[in-house]
This record gives sequence, structure tokens and C-alpha cells, in this order.
Amino acid sequence: MKYKSKLLALTLGLATPVFMPTPVHANTVADLDGDGLNNSADPDIDNDDIPNGLDRNVDGGVAKSGPSAGRYIGDRLNNDNPAELDIDADGLLDDSLAELDIDGDGFADDSPIETDIDGDGRADDSTAEKDIDGDGKADNSILETDIDGDGKSNDDVTEEDIDGDGLPDDNPSETDIDGDGRDDNSASESDIDGDGRDDDSITETDIDGDGKADDSASETDIDGDGLNDDSVSETDIDGDGDDDSSTNEDDTDGDGKNDDSPSESDIDGDGKNDDSPSEGDIDGDGLADDDLSEDDIDGDDKDDDSLDEDDIDGDGKRDDAVTELDIDGDGKLDDSPSEDDIDGDGLDDDDALEDDIDGDGRRNGDQDEDDVDGDGKRKGRDRDDDGDDIDNDNDDDDDHDGVDDGVDDDNDDDD
Repeated sequence: MKYKSKLLALTLGLATPVFMPTPVHANTVADLDGDGLNNSADPDIDNDDIPNGLDRNVDGGVAKSGPSAGRYIGDRLNNDNPAELDIDADGLLDDSLAELDIDGDGFADDSPIETDIDGDGRADDSTAEKDIDGDGKADNSILETDIDGDGKSNDDVTEEDIDGDGLPDDNPSETDIDGDGRDDNSASESDIDGDGRDDDSITETDIDGDGKADDSASETDIDGDGLNDDSVSETDIDGDGDDDSSTNEDDTDGDGKNDDSPSESDIDGDGKNDDSPSEGDIDGDGLADDDLSEDDIDGDDKDDDSLDEDDIDGDGKRDDAVTELDIDGDGKLDDSPSEDDIDGDGLDDDDALEDDIDGDGRRNGDQDEDDVDGDGKRKGRDRDDDGDDIDNDNDDDDDHDGVDDGVDDDNDDDD
């Protein structure tokens, strides 16, 4: 039906043809059918009575009228033939920067009206369309750097519509950036921008192909779905089909580095280091790390107060390790006077309700809790057991178990 609509538009003159200079190649005829119209401006290049937009071989067919009437003129290469490098025979190669109307139907390739850029009869957003611009290079090939053939590289910052369907890549309505027929948020879509690199590959540094590196501070929508990565509504930052809070999601920003890896310093890929004071939302779920309702700071699907959560901020260092100096990854050292919430659970370390200061799942006064503040120093070697910046000798409740050290049944003090 859309082809009939396109034909009607052509017939009524509603389409504005794309005119351009036509440097002629040695093997290209400027006026194939000899009707006096240059191929670049001829709505029926081979004069076979099939308008270019509906013709499966734009530059080859039996002429119905004119000087070549009754004779087959042009080539015998269909528009989708890999050997067909100039579909409309206008002298501009289909993958040329200057070629703006590949099939010569009068619709610019980047026009919202143009739904079949190479004129092969397959809609650009169809699962059956594997080569949108008909240049012989598959859209998901690493060699295909310009899927819609508009002269702009897929990774160019100025390329805002990779598949040329008229919808900007960052438009919430654009759910298939590379036009391969797979929804960008589908688990089956492993290459959102269609550059031939798997989205979870460490070599894929620009998942949505907008020209901004995924780890860049300027990249606020890694998968290009129109939802800001830090938005509460964005539950799949890298668009791989796995919910960010799912146990299956071990690479939230899709940079190829495991979220719990020591080398992963930016879990949500927002350009802010996880241990930076400016990073207030490590997993990019829209909840501030020190919010009372944020119970999974690094987004690994393990509750921060759980016994099996031994790396609250997901920096690859165990919370009880001597080298872990910032358990909740808020940029403030756990032993700093300014750090009043070591485990980032939203409860002040001095709060009467805070019974697990370092968030390791062991209560402050438990027999097996020998490092209350999680600074890596065990009882007897730590001059400030509860990390409240008060020396044990001057602290009435060293381990912050709620029982004064002077009370006989408090067996866990270190005076």
C-alpha cells in the first residue's frame, strides 16, 4: 500500500525531487532512455512505465516509448543486487557522500516519507531488509559504516537517524535505531546501532551510534531509547534486554566490563567515577545512593544489608578489605569526620537504629563482628571501632551496639 501512496505522491507532484550535479562515470549514460531528461531528474529512467520508486531495476528494462521503444536498455541488475552500485544511474555511487536519493524516486533518503531507500520493495524497517541503502554491504556488517546511505557515518555526532526512517535515534518512538526489525530493548537485539559490534563487547564504545562514547559524561542515554540513563524510568541502561537490577545483568552500561570487576570504575557509564563525590547514583537507577529507599547501591540485585553482599559499591574491593576505604563509594573516606553513613543505607552511623554500620550483615554487637566500621582494622588494633571519629578511650559506646561500655553485660567494648 505504501508504494501506491508513493506513486500517488509522485503523480500529483507532492514529492520534491532531489536535484544535484551529475558527474558522469565512464560507464554511466546521463540520459539512459534518450527522452531528454537527465537520469538524475528522470522519474522513469529506463522509460519502462514503472516509476523509479516502484521499479525493482531502476536503470534497466524494456522502453515503452521514446527513441528506444521496444528495446531492453540499461543493465540487468536488480536494485538489491550486490553488484548494482548505482541504482538510479545518476553517476553517483550509492554509497557516495553526494548521493542523497539512492533509488531516484524523488524522495531524499533521509526524508520521513522515504520508507524504501534502495527501492528493492522491502521496507527499511522490515526484518527482511538486510541492506537498507542497497550498497551491497549488510547493515550489521562492521564494514557498513553508513546504514542509510545518507553520507553520514553511523558513529558521526551529526548522524541523528542511522536507519533513515525519519525518526531521530534519540526519539522515544524510535525503538529500532538500526532498522533491522528487532526492538532495541529486546533481548534478541545485540547490536543496537548495527555497526557489527556486539553491544556487550568491550570494543563497542558507542552502543547507540550517536558519536558519543558510552563512558562520556556527555552521553546521557547510552542505548538511545530516549530515556535518560539516570532516570527512574530507565531500567535497562545498555538496552540489552536485561533489567539493570536483574541477577542476569552483570554489565549495566554494556561496556564489556563486569560490574563487580576492579577495572569497572563507572558501573552506569555516566562518565562519573563510582568513587567520585560527584557520583550520587552508582548504578544509575534514579535513586540517590544515600537514599533510605536505595537498598542496592551497585545494582547487583543483592541487598546492601545482606550477608552475601560483600561489595556494596561494586568497585571490586570487598567491604571488609583493608584496601576498601570507601564502602559505599560516595567519595568520602569511611574514617573521615565528614562520613556519617559508612554503608550508605541512609541511616546516620550514630543513629540508634543503625545496628550495622558497615552494612556487612553482621550487627554491631555480634560476637562475629570484629570490624564494626568495616575499615579493615580488627578489634584491638582499631582505635576507633565504630568509625565515629572518636577514640575508643573517649567513646562511651565503642562498638555502637547501643549498650554503654560501662555496663557489665556489654562484652564487646575495647576499653
